[in-house]
Amino acid sequence: MQQKSPYPQVRPATDIVDVDNGVQITANMPGVEQQDLQVFLEGNMLRIKASSHCPVPSEQKDVQTLEFGNVEFSLDIILNGALSAPVKTTLEKGVLSVFLPGTASLPKTSVFLSQS
Repeated sequence: MQQKSPYPQVRPATDIVDVDNGVQITANMPGVEQQDLQVFLEGNMLRIKASSHCPVPSEQKDVQTLEFGNVEFSLDIILNGALSAPVKTTLEKGVLSVFLPGTASLPKTSVFLSQS
């Protein structure tokens, strides 16, 4: 049984763009480091899971607003067909870039978002 996280689960702000040779996905996940990121393809589902670590400095005792913090990011993207080509990912300064190359049998990919 998987332990439930004490942190809020959120879907990251995401852009999905169908390009000539595949699909480009960009997701904003502030505070996420490479070791806290999981991107995997299961048939026609691309799953993205990550944890951010943005602690509030202890000297700031009177916090009025907190828009960055520890959260669990979760995003499922359902593709219109399975992909066989490798998924290319990069993570830089909290912005995840995922490229799903098209294949001869799947020149264009329809994608749908669902929060897991």
